[in-house]
Amino acid sequence: MATSAGSEATAVPGRLRSLLVKQPEPVLLIGAGASISSGIPAAAAAVEQIVRWRWCLDNNRSHKDPTVRPGDYKPWMNTLSWYSDSVPLADLYPVAVRNLLNVANDRRSFFEDMINPEVQPNVGYRALANILHAGWVRTVLTANFDECVQRASIIQNRPHHLVSIKTPSDLIRFSSAPENPQLVYLHGSVEHLTDRNLDTDVQDLDAEIVDRVKPLLRDHPVIVIGYRGAEPSIMRRLFLDNVDYANRFYNGIYWCVLDREIDLPLPPMVAELAARIGGNFNKVGIRHFDDLLDRELWHRLSTEGHQPTRQPSRGGPIDVPFDMRVQEQDSVDDLDLVLLFTRLREYALVLSIAAPDAFDREWTLSLAETFHLIGKPTGNEFHPTVAGNLLFSKGEPTASPGAHVRLRAKGPERWLRQCFGDDADFLPQEDDSVYEVDIRGNLWSQLDQLTEILSLVNRQFRLKQEVSRQARSYNPLALKEMIVNALVHRNYETDEAVEIEITPASIQTVSPGGLVDAVVAQMYDSELEALIKSGRRSIKGYRNSVISDLFYGGGQMDHTGSGLSDMWRETVNNNGDVTFGPTNSNTRFEVAIRARQEAVDEITNTAVADESQVTRYSSNILPISAMPEWVWHAGTTAGTNKGLYHSASGLPVPPGLVQDGRFYTLFDLEELADGLVTPFDVGDIEAMRVDELLLLPNGTNILIHLLQDAVLRHCRALGMQVDWSRKRAHFPRYEDGDERRVTYQARYKRATRTVVKVRMRRDSDEVSYYEHKALSVTILPAGEEWCLILSPGYAFTRNGFGKLIGNEKINSLSTRRAAKDFNASVHNDLTFWLAMLIEGQSGLFSLLPDVSSELEPYAPNIVISDQLVGASLNSSAFDDLAISQAIADDEMDELDTELMKLADMDEVENPDDNETDQGV
Repeated sequence: MATSAGSEATAVPGRLRSLLVKQPEPVLLIGAGASISSGIPAAAAAVEQIVRWRWCLDNNRSHKDPTVRPGDYKPWMNTLSWYSDSVPLADLYPVAVRNLLNVANDRRSFFEDMINPEVQPNVGYRALANILHAGWVRTVLTANFDECVQRASIIQNRPHHLVSIKTPSDLIRFSSAPENPQLVYLHGSVEHLTDRNLDTDVQDLDAEIVDRVKPLLRDHPVIVIGYRGAEPSIMRRLFLDNVDYANRFYNGIYWCVLDREIDLPLPPMVAELAARIGGNFNKVGIRHFDDLLDRELWHRLSTEGHQPTRQPSRGGPIDVPFDMRVQEQDSVDDLDLVLLFTRLREYALVLSIAAPDAFDREWTLSLAETFHLIGKPTGNEFHPTVAGNLLFSKGEPTASPGAHVRLRAKGPERWLRQCFGDDADFLPQEDDSVYEVDIRGNLWSQLDQLTEILSLVNRQFRLKQEVSRQARSYNPLALKEMIVNALVHRNYETDEAVEIEITPASIQTVSPGGLVDAVVAQMYDSELEALIKSGRRSIKGYRNSVISDLFYGGGQMDHTGSGLSDMWRETVNNNGDVTFGPTNSNTRFEVAIRARQEAVDEITNTAVADESQVTRYSSNILPISAMPEWVWHAGTTAGTNKGLYHSASGLPVPPGLVQDGRFYTLFDLEELADGLVTPFDVGDIEAMRVDELLLLPNGTNILIHLLQDAVLRHCRALGMQVDWSRKRAHFPRYEDGDERRVTYQARYKRATRTVVKVRMRRDSDEVSYYEHKALSVTILPAGEEWCLILSPGYAFTRNGFGKLIGNEKINSLSTRRAAKDFNASVHNDLTFWLAMLIEGQSGLFSLLPDVSSELEPYAPNIVISDQLVGASLNSSAFDDLAISQAIADDEMDELDTELMKLADMDEVENPDDNETDQGV
């Protein structure tokens, strides 16, 4: 029986979790709403961007010009014959494309710019990648044409293989029972932007796509997220035309809408569908796409112990990476199942998947299938995949003839014997001797063998310098990153082995296989080494997704794309150097790590530090010399600081934190209540020692909050503006001037620094925004000690005082702006900020309480050292950074343009609200 309009059945996210872990698994349909938090505009916002783009073309203006304002193009938009302010902008999207992006090249340029390579998938898409990997969803239909799903799968390295069907010609790869997750672009992808964007296009879908997809919609539940349901192509061809064919969608359609819109009428075609299928249509109220996919589905399912599930393939084309291919000639009994269980259990703990305490063959094989370590190509018998064979073979892997490492050490025989012992066999040559060994076995065994051999080469010695210490020729973490990179990312389809050559001065690896396409696409014609050494991280792509995933699960590598960056930084911090990159033909990847340059005395095993390129740097850590001993707390009915201060009705309340019905403060609340009238119940005030507070479940966070608050109040007492939410302070401009300069005592002389700069519009004398030197503060425990972490950076305001440019993007811009400062500048920044904090004191300084005179007697005494903890680093290691700093002017211009654009958006925060929250 059909439901009446507005009386649709409702469901909650928990119902969707039940769908995901049962059979048949649901089909997911996503629309533009899913990509908004990734930076891709929804239909209405896209229309306005299209109008702005076309106006710029017609008026010979750059579409990136931040001075182009709505007042320029909106009056023109009102004159367009197809535009009507009575029609929602989202409904005008296909008409806007047809009329304003009518030239095919303009259309492609617009969309490729809107969906640019820098768009990062939101947390919802990353959670979806994990859900696809677990097998809880196998088919995703998308009305979008962005690549957020694929980018999320690269970032997460899950699923190991995603079948993307972007055009009708790709449908040969489509499966009604896919072994690997599949993503179907209903309107074409970013490479095929002209397919389904015009109003004449969205009336229909390709008939072959409809024929392939509609059996899935009949036989599976359908979950719809972020889709308005306004396109006839999808609503009619996939849903309304198939009501009878799908038996009124017997398995149910679950249409997600925002909680705040749950009671609003559905769009006309969605309402028609709901009326026709009755109780099989359910509205599901959600907070937003990210919250549903990440918190309600992925994290809830994984923490509740639901195991991933994958069905054996029931047909479909073979289209998988090499390491996922099943080795039918091998048996699972050829694998070390105990080792397999151990590694999978480690990974299960990382993913919060329930795992048995002792070896369980059934659980091991089930999870191994999920992780593509075994498979069932035919029948019901498991066989190892290439990855399973390489990782867990009992003997030498059979999947790849080149799956071994040739290691060669060359140098004076005395050095070789010191490294490998007198029993090792050496091959004498004209000048040096050679030690050779072939590393074989499964990849875990190879990793263990290589780690042991390189530890023999990585000699420890006593380094004489300012403070003598033990040192090694190489940083162990850098060596680990080098060999993991060689084992995980090499090409196993070739019969070439990994080659490692060791000399007294360096260790070099050469791996078969260059950079994969996913990495090349992120480099934008730059060299990988130059990008890494200029500070770029998260450049990643996987040739062997399964092998990479298991090394991640075992803790041998990360999914952050930081391996090469960490290898370089750890090496230069050890006074060495490293080079890396593909060969010119991109058929091999080479890494060379050079050892420390000190000459080690073979008798005393000591060396004098090479100080020729070592510079003394100060860290950004200040020890807290005197901590409060006591914390006071009292009960409160307020739920927040703001509520407490408001309910106090003017009675004195010291700085503190409301937490779980108690108000915590470092101010002596007992004496304060004795001397003043306060809103606290005197009989409910309690004192506890700080070490007792730290034993509470949230005690450490409470203490950190109270100490950070004390530091920020000290900054405000010194005349700074405070951004409480970001734990950051900056000097305001002078009342009667734009810029502000501060003179202070630097390390060796008096110095002057500009702390507020005015940034003018490029086409007028009008101020665009103000750039402030800023200081972020963090409190961290260091063993039994506590310390203050200083992080120099930038803040940007509209008025030179406290009106911060409020767009969230400003956080990344501030970080990027600070990242352009070279190390020497950062060191000077730390010296400057330290001089500001101590305000003429020396040795130690006490934090100023910045409270009213009546509260000041009860303030805590917090004393901080004025000496930054120091370290000696290899200054030549930062030559590349110095070069990148010298060529950063263009990037600074780009940042300046972005900031001017954000300032023009006039999105500001209210600093008074922040201060109210702190009880000011």
